[in-house]
Amino acid sequence: MVPAASLELPGALPVAATAVAILAVAILLSRQRRSSGGGDGQGMKPIPNPYPFWSDLALDVTLKGDFPDAVKQHADFGPVFWWRFLGRRLLMVGDYEASMRLLKGEHTIVEADYPPSVQHLVGKWGISNLAGKQHMRIKRLVQAAFTPKAIRGYMPRMQAMAEEAVQKWAAQGDILTYNEMKWFTFRVAVGIIAGFDDSWTRPTPDGFEHVSALFKDWLDGLFSFAINIPGTAFARAMKARAGLMQRINASLDLLDAQKRREEEEGLGGAAADDKDTPPTALDLLLASRDEEGKGLTREQICDNVLVMLFAGHDTSATSLTRVFHFLHLHPEAAERLRQEQAEVLAKHGPELTEEALDDMPFTEGVIREVLRIKPIIAGFPRVAIEDFELAGHHIPKGTHMQCSLAQPLLTDARWAGEDNPLAFKPERWLNGAAQKAGAWIPFGGGPRLCLGWLLAMVEMKMLLAVVFRGHSLTVLNPDSPWALFPLARPKDGMPARFEAVQQQQ
Repeated sequence: MVPAASLELPGALPVAATAVAILAVAILLSRQRRSSGGGDGQGMKPIPNPYPFWSDLALDVTLKGDFPDAVKQHADFGPVFWWRFLGRRLLMVGDYEASMRLLKGEHTIVEADYPPSVQHLVGKWGISNLAGKQHMRIKRLVQAAFTPKAIRGYMPRMQAMAEEAVQKWAAQGDILTYNEMKWFTFRVAVGIIAGFDDSWTRPTPDGFEHVSALFKDWLDGLFSFAINIPGTAFARAMKARAGLMQRINASLDLLDAQKRREEEEGLGGAAADDKDTPPTALDLLLASRDEEGKGLTREQICDNVLVMLFAGHDTSATSLTRVFHFLHLHPEAAERLRQEQAEVLAKHGPELTEEALDDMPFTEGVIREVLRIKPIIAGFPRVAIEDFELAGHHIPKGTHMQCSLAQPLLTDARWAGEDNPLAFKPERWLNGAAQKAGAWIPFGGGPRLCLGWLLAMVEMKMLLAVVFRGHSLTVLNPDSPWALFPLARPKDGMPARFEAVQQQQ
């Protein structure tokens, strides 16, 4: 029904429309002023607000299919500027000093600020979701599994897995690189980190194929609207989490039963202490105690096993796929890596010991260079838990921030004098400049430095060593596009030909 007043007063409609328009403009201008970061009353610089109110990072990524160029953005707007993500006002931070201030200021000036979807899917006790003293306690318990000593214990099994993978790929001939890297890194995560049986990685419908599908659904919903309605990405992810947690609990039950049998048979845990069967990361996690003698509950263990299985295979698979892609594009680097392996093999023999890995500076340089140019994680979210100063700006308590890791990596001052500092040059890590302090922070830093970063580096070096001691990987479609969210991956899986080559003497 049309209101009578509008019929009686023909001029009322345009007047009302004008009033609404003026009110809307006033609201928008008010929003813009509030978002400008000016007027803090402390004599600090106002924070730039370069985008219109309707611009949104999520919309930008969706429309362009890629993340914005962080280096160009921060060159244009400065180390900090305002934007929005899913409608929420967000402070974009891109500067090495500013990034390190946030990384080192964890629990004092900032805390992790993951969206509700991550909180639900990772779990209440997942280390990435914890803050303050809870985070520090769980970290102290979990990190026992990732010390250099612990990783030395994993190395023989890791080498055996790498050699089995190379034999498998050589027999297949044509492979999908990304899929095979996921299979290899998942075997390492399940067998070495968790110590679970091979039911997770068997080539059966209920084995690796099923588990991989569960992780894909889980990952697809990790950064989504936390709306648990059938058909949504989040609902599929929650269902996948339930399936993964069911398998984790079942595997933990099997390990508990095995331990009880050993105790009943009088083994007294001797098998776990045998040098030929070093403990897994989960063994160390189960045995760890805090200063009060308390260990982790089953719920805490399950949530963190899920985190370790994800972080231990998906991110490493992406990195390894990137490495093989770069080596295909730069055959001179691949040849130099092959020559280094021939030298290491002649000096140390076939066993990949800690000393052998230390004698692979170029192999490590390849990995470092790939992670510098194509970091696994583009950035990290934080929220201010108190007022503080950052890059000459006042940051109020409650400010939500997205801190770039890509920008510091790509603008590392050590390479500023080069004609093309973004060029792929693994040899840069062999010269004197590499020994200086710099902005190589692909694994973050501070209290939330990735616990498994050293394990990931060992795993990647070991696989490259085994591959380049007698095989080659030729990418068949190097120009194929990559999907970049939530983790980078080649859309076609990166088909490649894997074959034996004559080993250099």
